[in-house]
Amino acid sequence: MSFVGSYSHSLDAKNRVFIPAKYRDELGEVFYITRKFDTYLSIYTEDDWNAYLEKIEKLPESVASEIQDIILGGAQKCTLDGSGRVIIEDRLLKHAKINKNVVFVGVGKQIRVWAEELWAEREEKRDFAKMREILAEYGL
Repeated sequence: MSFVGSYSHSLDAKNRVFIPAKYRDELGEVFYITRKFDTYLSIYTEDDWNAYLEKIEKLPESVASEIQDIILGGAQKCTLDGSGRVIIEDRLLKHAKINKNVVFVGVGKQIRVWAEELWAEREEKRDFAKMREILAEYGL
């Protein structure tokens, strides 16, 4: 399973947003949304979330605590409503600076959720020459 593509949607007045139809079946019945260290949210399937947790649990306790606070403490367990929407908690929206419009970006094992304005800004600043160099360095 691999999430790909990008899709735009808007939050409604109750902080509900449609999960793109292309992602719904792959997400499954239960999935997780969490914050990361950049200004976006990450969505994981239940299986990928559990695999991610196992990796975090292997970190030395001296560094794991703060990481757990951010990622696990900021996580939200989710299910879709009958219309394919999910409510995103205020604290997560605040972290990602999402006010209304969002962009879902499939990046393999996770879906990133960006504020539309931040995603547009990121797209404008892409350094394609640098990315080409990196890909060539790794034989891609």
